[in-house]
Amino acid sequence: MKMLRNSLLLVLAAVIFGCGASQKVKEPNAELDRMMEQKAFEISIRSAEPQLTQAMGQIANSGIMQPGNTIGRIDVAGSGYFIKIEGDSVSADLPYYGERQMGGGYNSDSGIKFDGIGKNLEITKDDLKQSYTLGFSIASNSENYIVRIEVGNNMTSTSNIRSSHRNRIRYSGDVEALAKRPHSK
Repeated sequence: MKMLRNSLLLVLAAVIFGCGASQKVKEPNAELDRMMEQKAFEISIRSAEPQLTQAMGQIANSGIMQPGNTIGRIDVAGSGYFIKIEGDSVSADLPYYGERQMGGGYNSDSGIKFDGIGKNLEITKDDLKQSYTLGFSIASNSENYIVRIEVGNNMTSTSNIRSSHRNRIRYSGDVEALAKRPHSK
């Protein structure tokens, strides 16, 4: 009986302490807070993660992917791709891997490029995670984009882009203040 009671107490203690640790508030990142407040940062893109479709699966099975890449994650680090926020201005030069649903004639750029004022640019902070979510929409030529960016306390980001003409795509990258970065692409 005494052994059963001790075992129950041990399990109860493990549950109580285990649940309490998951709600720990992360330490604030002053540099990240300053960049978001000033709306002055650039994301260097490390990888592109296209939507997986049957057509993309056929490409993966063709053997044309570079070693180390999969159709779900394509390494583009060091290629100069970026998303930049400077005040209300947003710009991007991104590769696109995926299916185009309409538009895009001959001699058109196959990537995602935009430069202008982000419509409905909104930045919200998650105080528990000490992270930020940014959202805006922007038009470029005849294509419209809806952009949602998650910026973590560790200065990494995930950017989701939906287009009026293409399947969605996600990018992973590193966030830096504009003052620290040389002029990009």
